[in-house]
Amino acid sequence: MNEKMEKTPRRIGAFKELRIFTTEYIQILLGRKKDLFISLMFPVLAAIIVIWIAGENMFVHYDGTKSGSFVIVSAAIWGGLFNSIQTIVKDRKNVKRYYIAGSRLRCYTGSRAMVQFLLCVVQSAILSLSYVGVAVVYGNDLPEKGLITNYPMLEFYVSILLLMYAADTMGIMISCIVKKEEAANVLAPYILIVQLIFSGILFNMEGAADYISYIMISKWGMEALGSIANLNDLQLKIQMTVPNVPHDFENRFEATSGHLLMVWAVMFGFIVAFLFIGNILLHRVSKDTRE
Repeated sequence: MNEKMEKTPRRIGAFKELRIFTTEYIQILLGRKKDLFISLMFPVLAAIIVIWIAGENMFVHYDGTKSGSFVIVSAAIWGGLFNSIQTIVKDRKNVKRYYIAGSRLRCYTGSRAMVQFLLCVVQSAILSLSYVGVAVVYGNDLPEKGLITNYPMLEFYVSILLLMYAADTMGIMISCIVKKEEAANVLAPYILIVQLIFSGILFNMEGAADYISYIMISKWGMEALGSIANLNDLQLKIQMTVPNVPHDFENRFEATSGHLLMVWAVMFGFIVAFLFIGNILLHRVSKDTRE
């Protein structure tokens, strides 16, 4: 009797499923050569803008260095969002079929997150060359030593990578939530604007605004770059002509290894939270009534 019974199909292992989804997604990205080219050219353009517009005064005085850091933070956030905000929503019909067929959605989102991380690794390296460009073009001296290592460029790179990947995983989370590509496109610029407003650079954050700023990756990105650049030790622009003007110490730019490690940990926490929330909310796809 048992021999006549139909065998229940065995579910493939999670690692094999992850590998299948990852290979599939890599092939999809390689097939979209135009989108991939734009993704890789964006940090090149951003680095050129940083060097051209803000580079002359970077590491010369506080104002110029902070402005240059803000441009880099803005570029990293926008680049990360642009990478991923449509990654899942444009494939939502297939996601629903995968889920109904018994696939693990965590493997699906995990494959996207892994490939996007590799993309951010390359993009962040290109964007980090902004600092090298400033030194080469203008002869400005970079920090002699990092806060954790002897290599400040390495710390700038890690900070930009964490920030860009945090923005990328935020885009993945949003792509898991929305049901239409148009909605993702509309949300992206608004998210960037909110991030920049609450970064604490354009406006002073007080009261409720200050509390809100703590959940903005832009704030932590600025803290990381500002600490490595040792903004507190740079003179204000006005001090170059009026030396007696006081320069108040800012805790957010504390140039210590402990502070930088804390900021890195916070940005890593954002990455984990965005991926976890996105994966949980993606399970609502089973209730999606669209064909």
